[in-house]
Amino acid sequence: MKTIGQTVKMIRQIKGFAQSEVYSGVMSRSFAHRFENGENDISAAKLFKILDNLSISSNEFRFIQNDYQEPAATSLRRRLLRAYNGHDLQTMGRIIDETKKRSNLSYKSVAAMGQILVVTYYSKTFTVTPAMKNLWDTLFASKTWTLEEIRKAQILLPIAVSRHQEKLIPEIVERFENNCQKYLGAVDDPFHIADELMDLYLSLFQIDLNLAQYHSAKEILTKVSQLNTLDLSWAGRLQQQLITAIWELYFGGEKKGLALIAKLVAVENLYSPPVDHNLLAIINVRKRLAQQYRKANHTD
Repeated sequence: MKTIGQTVKMIRQIKGFAQSEVYSGVMSRSFAHRFENGENDISAAKLFKILDNLSISSNEFRFIQNDYQEPAATSLRRRLLRAYNGHDLQTMGRIIDETKKRSNLSYKSVAAMGQILVVTYYSKTFTVTPAMKNLWDTLFASKTWTLEEIRKAQILLPIAVSRHQEKLIPEIVERFENNCQKYLGAVDDPFHIADELMDLYLSLFQIDLNLAQYHSAKEILTKVSQLNTLDLSWAGRLQQQLITAIWELYFGGEKKGLALIAKLVAVENLYSPPVDHNLLAIINVRKRLAQQYRKANHTD
């Protein structure tokens, strides 16, 4: 693998920058020459200044430094979620088997996430495995969650249900929201945290409905509506509309909910086969259960 200096040199040359443009005010010309040859190391503060001068993020630099590849655990997590959205349980099983035997915590977290996604596909509760418990303990022991923990923390909700610790769900949600607020800028969302929140709210909404916690489920729409749509990716916007549609099916205007669902299904039908099987599966289940709820509560 190239040294940091050699990678900086490669990027500098690709972009057509002179050494003076990149290193001025950071290091001397002679030091820069040795740095680019892999002979000198520099502090993180200096590296960040250099990356700013190169107009490249630290994440992209790491990607290039790693021969244009994501960290292995990150790549496996992305593959796992893609397989889940496509209901490709065979691929999910292979990824779980590949990661659950690793000693590295990042791999164990992927295994735990995969196990939860697979079992919740068939059942609302499950047996908590050692990998899941380890992830639970690790996240609860952390007073502050970085992006890595935020992207894993959503799976604490189904674990809490399966451990019969539903009373901890409000605490989990509050910690999730508080940690997310540190990354949400006043006018921007550079780390796509709004999508993480929307993903959490969709899981929380379904858990509340499954547990017949209808008062809590009704309050979800307020949280969902407060997220800035401009900060959401298309996936996040679809989830926002899905939550809204299901909320209408249960608690609002059924016709309004069905009309919104028809639009969501039309979007999914632009692709054949569908890209997101989960969205369609959620719609089919909730349409049936919402009718039962309305009949039982005489809301029609």
